[in-house]
Amino acid sequence: MRRIDAHTHLGECDRNYFGVAGNWDFTSLFTGDDLVAFLDEVEVDGALCFPLGTKYSDAGLPLVIEAVQKHPERIRGFYWGNPHRSEAPDELEKCVREYGLSGLKLHPTSDSWMAGNPLADPLMARARDLGVPVTIHSHQPGSQPALIGELASRFPEVTVIMAHMGMHNYRDAMYVAAKEPNIVLETSVQPWAHRMARDVVDRIGVERLVWGSDAPLHNPRVEMTKIEVSALTDEEKAQVLGGNIMRILDWE
Repeated sequence: MRRIDAHTHLGECDRNYFGVAGNWDFTSLFTGDDLVAFLDEVEVDGALCFPLGTKYSDAGLPLVIEAVQKHPERIRGFYWGNPHRSEAPDELEKCVREYGLSGLKLHPTSDSWMAGNPLADPLMARARDLGVPVTIHSHQPGSQPALIGELASRFPEVTVIMAHMGMHNYRDAMYVAAKEPNIVLETSVQPWAHRMARDVVDRIGVERLVWGSDAPLHNPRVEMTKIEVSALTDEEKAQVLGGNIMRILDWE
């Protein structure tokens, strides 16, 4: 069984501010090399990463591109798209076609827009045309599950990964995912993931649940344990801990 973390970050990372998990050393930038070392430490085979940093752009995106190109067997990366920027869809396409990135990350709260707002439609349409998935933050004002459901319903061809499973709005996340078949729930930093996993699988199917950690902000061992102690079968755990995200990303 390969274990693939579906939610990690590269970029500016203040250890004192974020309370970074782990005992390894790095400067103010958390790089692809740092991520690979951390994956080795926590016995994880690979990871999907997003830019992290001031406005989640300047430092983070080049590091994601570098990591994907330097560690193609261990790391996949997404472009962070701000829908307020008219050039973002073209940047997404360039990142996918020229730099080998695998999808789009949206964060309504950080970029000050509502997830159900058509403002993001040009980015979603480009993701659809490129055939790549979209991960979207799901638990703060502007990014609640119901709003993500509105967005996903307009683009049924796009796999929409709901990061954090809505956190405290987890019941809403399950309801929305049951309604919109293109939504996949992701477990990072979900306090009740060990209890919810069985309910999610029974309600919407094991193929629509993926595990993530939010590293380096949270420790993958802790997040992985929630799935390991859940009521899922061994076969279901294998799908959630790696098989599903590998299928979504065409990761062989």
